[in-house]
Amino acid sequence: MKRLLSILIVLMLASGMGFAAGRPEEGTVRVAAQNFNEPIVLGHIARILLDETTDLNATINTEFTGSSVLHQAMTQNEIDVYPTWTGTQLTGILRYEGPNLSSEETFRRVREGFEDEFGFTWSEPLGFNNTYVWAVRRADAEAYDLTTASDLASIAGDWVAAGDDNFDIRPDAYPGWSDHYGIEFDRLVTMQYALMYTAIDQGEVDAIAAFSTDPRIQTLDLVMLEDNLEWFPDYSGSFVVRMDLIERHPEVLETLNILGGALDDATMAELNGRFDEGEEPEDIARDFLVSAGLID
Repeated sequence: MKRLLSILIVLMLASGMGFAAGRPEEGTVRVAAQNFNEPIVLGHIARILLDETTDLNATINTEFTGSSVLHQAMTQNEIDVYPTWTGTQLTGILRYEGPNLSSEETFRRVREGFEDEFGFTWSEPLGFNNTYVWAVRRADAEAYDLTTASDLASIAGDWVAAGDDNFDIRPDAYPGWSDHYGIEFDRLVTMQYALMYTAIDQGEVDAIAAFSTDPRIQTLDLVMLEDNLEWFPDYSGSFVVRMDLIERHPEVLETLNILGGALDDATMAELNGRFDEGEEPEDIARDFLVSAGLID
């Protein structure tokens, strides 16, 4: 009986410790991010801003491998705040499969959907839209007078284009774009995203479906063509925040909302480029916040 009682006590203590481990220490905000340039920089921006302008202690973990992993960690009360993109969560988490929406409607749907289904909300959009954009070499843009995606109509039949994995079959990517614009390339090849920049730089392809805040667009002096018929989905950057945290500390959302509209595409691309060149993300984030007048 004594041995049984001892085992029960150990199990109860272990259970209690496990439950406590899932709770944040009061006054702590757990910021998390995916493990590549843009979300890492954004995570550090949020952590520093919260840490230095509120009475809260903000921590950060940037080792998450995907948006779905972050979402799962949030549902298990392991994190409190993470940066993401509206279109990513609209299709990935909320499973939206309808026609493309405006940026305003996309944001409304993800915010209301997350609040209703999960008890999470979104901060004000940060100002950049990291969506697909056709990018071409500057010499070609000047030779063929290319400024918009519609301008590709006259030469696409002779060009080879490249997109990332599944770009050729996803309805929100090339198939839908081609139907929407009435334009079809001679060939579309898919490859790992990073390899597209090597391919266009070496003349192996003529156009690539890039992400608008990728610093390699500027590094290689590529020209982004305006999505003038507004086909590609909106991928505005923002932060997802636990609503139970906001109930205890409304200053968290108030502080993150200060960043609303503060980061345009060019600024985000510059910050991403500094990260890719080896600068520390905390230094990049702090420089931005100081230059924006948000911290001293």
